[in-house]
Amino acid sequence: MGRERRAAVGAELMRDRAALVERIVAEVHAEVPAYRALHGSQLAEVRAITAWLVTRSLELWAAGAKRLTAEDVERLRGIGRSRAADGRSIGAVVRAHRVGSVAAVRAVAEYAGDRLDTTDVFAMSELWMTSIDQISESLAAGHAETARRMDADLERARRAFLDDLLIGRQASRGAIRDRARTLGIAPPDPGVLVVAEPVGDEGPVTASSALELAARVEPAGGEPLVTTRSGRVVLLLAPDDADRAARALDGGTWRGCVPAARPLADVSAAYRLADGALETAPPHAFGSAGSGGSGGPGGLLGEADACVLALLNGGPVTPDAVRRAVLGPLLTESGAHLLETLRAYFREGAATVAADALHVHAQTLRYRLRRVRELTGHDPHRPWSRFVLETACAIAP
Repeated sequence: MGRERRAAVGAELMRDRAALVERIVAEVHAEVPAYRALHGSQLAEVRAITAWLVTRSLELWAAGAKRLTAEDVERLRGIGRSRAADGRSIGAVVRAHRVGSVAAVRAVAEYAGDRLDTTDVFAMSELWMTSIDQISESLAAGHAETARRMDADLERARRAFLDDLLIGRQASRGAIRDRARTLGIAPPDPGVLVVAEPVGDEGPVTASSALELAARVEPAGGEPLVTTRSGRVVLLLAPDDADRAARALDGGTWRGCVPAARPLADVSAAYRLADGALETAPPHAFGSAGSGGSGGPGGLLGEADACVLALLNGGPVTPDAVRRAVLGPLLTESGAHLLETLRAYFREGAATVAADALHVHAQTLRYRLRRVRELTGHDPHRPWSRFVLETACAIAP
C-alpha cells in the first residue's frame, strides 16, 4: 500500500473521528485512575488533545514520517506544563498517553487491518514507538519545568506570608486563615518563632542556608515557614518543635532567640522581641542562657532573656511582663518561699549567709535554689542567668 492509500484510510477514519476519540478516551478513563475524576472542561481538553494526536499520527503515517515534528514536540511540552499547573502527576499523564496510543493503534488495525500490507504495519509501528518516546519525554520536560517554577513561586509566597506576619501586616485572624488556605498550608496557631544568626565566619544567611537549617530541625508538627530578615533566619514552628529547634542550633555555629508561643496575629511582637535580643545581648548571655520556658541550651535565648534585654533597652515590654516571663511559678503562692530564698541569696551574696538570714539549713537553701533553676530555666549561680533573675527580682513586688 502506498502513501495515497494510507491517506485514504486516514481520511476514512477522520470522518468518524469523534467516535474514535471517544473510544480512546473511554479506555484511558478505564485504565488510568487519576483520569476517572476528570469532568467538564477537563474531559473536553482530553478529547481535544486526543483528537489532535490521532490526526497528526495519521497525517505523519500517510506522509511516511518516522517521528513527530519539532512543533508537535513543543506543543506536547506545553501540555506537560498545563498538567503540572492543574496538579496531575506526570506518571498519570504519561500512562494516559501510552494507553491512548495503544487504543488508537488497535482501532486502526480493526478498521483497516485487512487492507494494510507489511510495509504499512511496520511504518505505523515505527512511527508510534518513536512518537510515544517523544510524547513521554516532552510531557515530562514540560511538567518538570512548570513544577520547578511553581515550587519556587510557592516558596516565595510562603516567605512573603511569614514576612507579612513578622511586620504585622496580617493582623486579622480571618485574613491570616484565608491567605493560608489560598497557599494550601496550615501554619501552627499559636506558633513559636526561632530567630537565628550564624556565629563567626559562617558566611551570609541565604534562602538556601535558611532551608538547610529548617531541614535540620526536622519538625514533627508539619512543614515550617521559613524566611530571612536582616541577616537572620526566621522559622515559624509548632510549639512542640521548639526543643527540636534548640537541638538543631546547639552545635556552636548558630545562636538565636526563641520567644514563647504566640497566636499568629501576635507573631510580630515575638519577632521584635527576639530581634532586639539578638541585637543587644552580650556574648556571655549565649553561653549560659536558660530556656525561660521556651528556648534551649547555651546558644539560645528564651522569652525571659529577651524580656530583660527589652526592658533594659527601652523595648516593647512592661515590668509586669518581665516578672512573669522570668519568675513565672515563683510568683504563685506555692512558689513564694522560693522567691524569698532567691532574694535573700542575692541580698546576702552567699548561700550560707542567706540560709542563716532565713533560719534554714544551708542544704535546704541549696535545694531551693535548684528548684528555682528547674522552674525558671535559669541557674542563680551562672553570671547571665543570675543577672536575669536578679533584674526580675528587683522589679517584682
